[in-house]
Amino acid sequence: MDAFEYESVVLRAVTGPTIRPGGLTLTDRAVGFCSFPPGARLLDVGCGAGATVEHLRSRYGFAAGGVDISRRLIAEALVRNPALPLAEGRAEALPVEGESLDGIFCECVLSIVEEPHGALAEFRRALRSGGFLVLSDMYDREASARGELEKRLSESGFSILLREDHTPLLRELAARLVLTHGSLEGVWCNAGGCVAGARSGYYLLIARKD
Repeated sequence: MDAFEYESVVLRAVTGPTIRPGGLTLTDRAVGFCSFPPGARLLDVGCGAGATVEHLRSRYGFAAGGVDISRRLIAEALVRNPALPLAEGRAEALPVEGESLDGIFCECVLSIVEEPHGALAEFRRALRSGGFLVLSDMYDREASARGELEKRLSESGFSILLREDHTPLLRELAARLVLTHGSLEGVWCNAGGCVAGARSGYYLLIARKD
């Protein structure tokens, strides 16, 4: 799926401002697992319309910010809440100092990043020692994509702490899209086919910078 498909009004009418399966469910799961310190400095990479950033700040009191390549979605977020610290930018070149973050969230984004190896290297640069990387995304259950990701994380200097399959959240979203629009065609498809396909899965992975 092209990154700018996330700007689709048709898609967001079903997903809401989070623009991903499960909404904030896995975000809260990750926060509970990581036990971030009070006021932790967090960055949501691919923040879209700022839903995760707003949630991390208002519910948990974290010093959370966001970065996204979509100027349109950032502008939309700032109309809703001008106080959100959001910036336009790419996962491969984060606008933060090295070793300055307690955690990075990258939710339903890494699979569409142009240079995933570069993004993981940049995540490691930005995280402090022991900082957490939270990933949730789609994967092909009949391919070795999940194992390849874990290999990339290890090679990039991360230790995997948690791996969970949350494919039911993907199926739930696919069903809602079909009920609303009659089909998934033209709404949310990726390179391997529409999200309703039997091959598609959804995961949560949490890693720590070594």
